[in-house]
Amino acid sequence: MFTLSLLFPLLVAAAPIAQAPEAEPTTDQRCAVSRPPLPAGLTGWSRRAPLAAGTSTRSAPVIVVGHGADLRLAPADQVTPAVTPQREPDTGETAGLALFQVAHPGTYRVALGDAAWIDVVRAGRALTASAHSHGPACTGIRKMVDFRLEPGRYVLQLSGTKAASLPVMIARAPRVAA
Repeated sequence: MFTLSLLFPLLVAAAPIAQAPEAEPTTDQRCAVSRPPLPAGLTGWSRRAPLAAGTSTRSAPVIVVGHGADLRLAPADQVTPAVTPQREPDTGETAGLALFQVAHPGTYRVALGDAAWIDVVRAGRALTASAHSHGPACTGIRKMVDFRLEPGRYVLQLSGTKAASLPVMIARAPRVAA
């Protein structure tokens, strides 16, 4: 017993020092090191132009499919929506409208850089989305919503956000191999 008590301090001193585990890098730290390629069809996301969203369909600017825009939104109470939003806007929320033209039938993707409600409107009615997903990590794309569209003019209606400016892009979705 006496020998063990003398050896114990030596054993403790010789033992490796336990290190605290390294903290996992945050998403921001990972993204600063590595930027993944943008999804197919969304390469225009990194070259967005500033654009003021419309407060009505008459004042709505045109977003060119395949080109990104930073839409400057307006207070929701100053926007006349193309269709009634599915929920009442909260105090301090922003909204805005833009027009876009589809030349060929297919699935088109609306990509946003922040949370917002997306309505794609044609002939006074909101269309049903065909898919929803998050954007790929480290791309700046937060949300992607797909719509099956025919040729024609559409209204993009954004609401339910507090963002003053919202990164937006509309692009033809890549075809999925069968």
